[in-house]
Amino acid sequence: MRYLLSSYLLLALSAFAQQRSPVVSTTEPPVKAEKLGEGHWFVDFGTAAFGNVEITSPDAAPNTKVTVHLGEAAAKGNTVNRKPGGSVRYQSQQVVLKARTAVRPAITWQPMSWMKPGAWVTNPKESGETAPFRYVELEQMPASFAADQIKRISWHVPFDEKASSFESSSPDLDAVWKLCKYSIKATSFLGLYVDGDRERTPYEADALINQLSHYCVDARYDTARLTHEFLLEKPTWPTEWRLQSVMIAWYDYLYSGDDTSLRKHYQTLVGRAMIEKRSPEGFFLGSNAGAIRDIVDWPAAERDGYDMTPPVKTVVTAFHYQALVLLEKIATRLGKTSDAKRFASLAEATRKSVNEKLWDPARNCYVDALDPATGKASAHASTHANFFALSLGLVPDDRVKPVAAFLKSKGMLCSVYGSQFLLDALYDAGEGDFALKLLTSRDKRSWLNMSEKVGSTITLEAWDPSLKPNLDWNHAWGAAAANLIPRKLMGIEPIEPGFTKVRIRPQTGSLTKADIRFPSPKGPILLAIKRPDAATWQAQVTIPAGSAAEFHLPPHAAESLKLSTGAPRILRTENESPVLALLPGTHQISIKPN
Repeated sequence: MRYLLSSYLLLALSAFAQQRSPVVSTTEPPVKAEKLGEGHWFVDFGTAAFGNVEITSPDAAPNTKVTVHLGEAAAKGNTVNRKPGGSVRYQSQQVVLKARTAVRPAITWQPMSWMKPGAWVTNPKESGETAPFRYVELEQMPASFAADQIKRISWHVPFDEKASSFESSSPDLDAVWKLCKYSIKATSFLGLYVDGDRERTPYEADALINQLSHYCVDARYDTARLTHEFLLEKPTWPTEWRLQSVMIAWYDYLYSGDDTSLRKHYQTLVGRAMIEKRSPEGFFLGSNAGAIRDIVDWPAAERDGYDMTPPVKTVVTAFHYQALVLLEKIATRLGKTSDAKRFASLAEATRKSVNEKLWDPARNCYVDALDPATGKASAHASTHANFFALSLGLVPDDRVKPVAAFLKSKGMLCSVYGSQFLLDALYDAGEGDFALKLLTSRDKRSWLNMSEKVGSTITLEAWDPSLKPNLDWNHAWGAAAANLIPRKLMGIEPIEPGFTKVRIRPQTGSLTKADIRFPSPKGPILLAIKRPDAATWQAQVTIPAGSAAEFHLPPHAAESLKLSTGAPRILRTENESPVLALLPGTHQISIKPN
């Protein structure tokens, strides 16, 4: 009976996993092929991708066996690194050549020993088994071999390269954008978002970052939605990950304008807020053991010494609060008025308690945790307690500046996952200059470290191997900059579902120019910003038909403002910045004091 139940579960999970986006193939020639010796070649495809190689020999003798080495990392002497360490991928296969016939090696993949059957997503039928690799080493090749006889067949969801673009006066920022945008495409090989090749498993935190980034580089919403619904069926273990399901659901609706999934899964989403785990004061009672456990950040060494002992953690409570805020919006959309009022009341109680009990007025920051039995707050104040509180809406206006100052004193003291929320918090606090420095940093915790020092062409699972020895080189949760640059630096975000209304609040810092093409279901949003001198600020923005925008100007800009499409209509002022109303069309905005 146990065997029958296990078999039934595996079949059910396999059937469920087939609800995924279609995948398509791209055929790529090598960018370099070097002969190392007789029959020995080293081939470089320029970037890593999930796929296979295809070799076509014009004159291979019968039963010609060749050895094919595939890997993400290279070693000295232009060879594939055969012992790359961690979860960096390498494998070797033999293949029999056939004259004038394309052949592919039989790629293999093995789940981790601790993984249960059905825990990973299998390859689509279209692709067969795939592996991530950039480099290929060939041995025993015929003397007639040439570079045009080998190609890579890579797999990914349909991806419009022209849907988005970004270019600025900073080559370093442009390199970060390119790395992260490509990572979103390259890691979509299974038709669902997964956490990399080591586990090939969807996780909510990975899906959230992947979702926002995918939305900002291509106006496709199906992969995120299907991954989200997969995770509603098969939630993972971290407490905050489950709470994030409500955020993923809201972003699906906000960006696409389609509320079908909200309606279908409303009760499940309500359950994801885990209201039963609230204390009477509105704190979330988390746990460090059991089937659902608090995580704060991962790997654990990236927690900035977070006090994990008490059950009430500022970070976990912040996610619970945000889930309640979004559930109020979802319930309102679905006409569930009494539910909306309840969620609003619960959220307000949580916000009040956090700001009364977890704020340290002496240090002007939030502390990590609270023991609900004694009412004693933790003495430790991590960067995480503060940037999660700020990015998830718990910080009152009069505390934003001191919290931002605390975060700036810490820097990028978090994981690649945490960077999503840290930079969201900095930009929300108006700290665009400092955020730009983090985006373009070459420190150990930076995107340029991934590409320039480590050598990966897809974002890593962690900032550096020294911070996570078993990291993999193909993890899209490291690609947060693909959404941070469009959403926060260029400031383009929907504020009404389906982009019927957009907020554009650029914070380009020291950049002298920045141009973006942002995909939306209404059509592309185009924004070009120039600062030819210290006193002059210029922008050209194109709003697609069916949309309208609130454009946030630099502070104190109203008196010297010129708008090409008529008299400016100022809606209000926020933080000394005039907010300009823009209708569909192309507008030229210039600010230069007399």
